[in-house]
Amino acid sequence: MKFLECRSCGASMVIDPSGTTAHCPYCRSRYVLNHSDTDYYRDFYERMRGFFRLSKDGQERRIRADELWNNASEEVFECTDGRKIDIKSLNVFMDTDATVYTARQNIIFRFSPGNIEKADKFRRAVSSLDYPSADTKSLSDFFPTISGGFGLVDGSALLAVKKTEDEYPLRLFGKLDGRQTAWIVSRLENLCCVLEYSSIVHTNFSMDDVYIDPYDHIASIYGSWWKAVPNNTTVNGVTYTTRHNLTALRQIAAQVLGFESVSDVREYDGFPKPFADFLRSTPASNAYDDFAHWDEVLIQSYGERKFVTMDTDDEQIYGKR
Repeated sequence: MKFLECRSCGASMVIDPSGTTAHCPYCRSRYVLNHSDTDYYRDFYERMRGFFRLSKDGQERRIRADELWNNASEEVFECTDGRKIDIKSLNVFMDTDATVYTARQNIIFRFSPGNIEKADKFRRAVSSLDYPSADTKSLSDFFPTISGGFGLVDGSALLAVKKTEDEYPLRLFGKLDGRQTAWIVSRLENLCCVLEYSSIVHTNFSMDDVYIDPYDHIASIYGSWWKAVPNNTTVNGVTYTTRHNLTALRQIAAQVLGFESVSDVREYDGFPKPFADFLRSTPASNAYDDFAHWDEVLIQSYGERKFVTMDTDDEQIYGKR
């Protein structure tokens, strides 16, 4: 995937799911992309969405993944102990604290010299996660497992988090339809319950923190953990509660559907009204009640739960449109 530089400050731009506009996470500049860039990103997103239609164990899946990684960008870093780390990344995301590289089996966070203490904050936040004793789904698999840390000669630091080869940043799939967005909401609602159980608020919960496995319909929260705080913590005059996680979940879903924010969500042909109402609603006071509410919305919107591929329509699922 190619990267665009901000014309104002030179940082990497973040492309919206529609592939038509981009914003800079540093100076907040916004740009409308030219036709060639728009065509490129839409084509890229379509190729990524094609993974939803492939078998988990299929040979075509492996070939197409190899093609992606063969065209990945490459960067070499020199460690303080003389070692060199070669990172081949499919996606690079920058915010004000770290640059994030998506490698094939790891996510690499590079903290600038002035932010290296945030690598320790990341570690502490992840170590504070707790899971119910009756956890039968290995919920810890959907949160970061740190595989290593490295100091670099320029004073910056790298922190590596494990991922599977089949997990990709949610943003790389561009705009998704309502049915596919619904399963992502279901997974994130579940993970928000873990955050609630652990009394953690992820203050920077956004699309760029979420990685999905399109074959198994799995979502994980891997990014920005240095910004996590205990529930009911006040930072710069803002008190963060579990509702912050649930509000951010709705914003992520709205963006995946192609809206800039939840305030832009409107009912339209093919998008169920209960789903739209949910995205615009005020979250419940806790994640468990919000998840229960979402289950009702899901049934009202799409009927019983069914695992479907991207190209499956209502007639094939339910025998009618």
